[in-house]
Amino acid sequence: MLNTSTSHRWARVRTSTTTINTSPRLGASLIVPQLYLSDYFTAQDSSQLSRLGITHVISVLEFDVQIPEFIHEGNRMHIRIADRPDSDILIHLEKTTEFIRMAIKENKDNCVLVHCFQGVSRSATVVCAYLVATAGMRAMQSIGFVQSKRKVVCPNNGFRQQLEMYMYSNYSAFMNPPKKDVGSEGITARIRSLSSHSDRAKTEDVP
Repeated sequence: MLNTSTSHRWARVRTSTTTINTSPRLGASLIVPQLYLSDYFTAQDSSQLSRLGITHVISVLEFDVQIPEFIHEGNRMHIRIADRPDSDILIHLEKTTEFIRMAIKENKDNCVLVHCFQGVSRSATVVCAYLVATAGMRAMQSIGFVQSKRKVVCPNNGFRQQLEMYMYSNYSAFMNPPKKDVGSEGITARIRSLSSHSDRAKTEDVP
């Protein structure tokens, strides 16, 4: 349950247009091609989302978000979770990863925006989990990579531990991690390679 001060802050955000319009924005950060990480305010800015070519949005926070109408309902996901070490984000990471993976695979012009309130902890953990599962990164490596694209990123300690757990649940994806640091293009190539391998494996499993 949210404490009183936090509840009041969220209430102000929900009800005050002035608060939303005058709050500082951290903006959107491109993590890998087709995948952005942002704050709450950017996610509601239709001009920004249109400019970035955003087609899919994952919201990771407790309260409702006014996502622009041109983002179709089927292209939205809302994970209601507080930014606290004891919040269970692990239970959501498989579906958020699959949502991102399918959106990117569906069309090369699709772009996914993942956001929480500031784009620092919750949404960053979701993006890191996607990299762990699809790019063969270890948990701390994924955090470092995302921080290199968005300096304010800092998942809370509980989320870091759960990201480690998620990493071990996806052991096959990072058995052969890159031998050296690679840029966004290299990460993207590895994501696509692993995605294709995963799809072939699923097809072969069908009797």
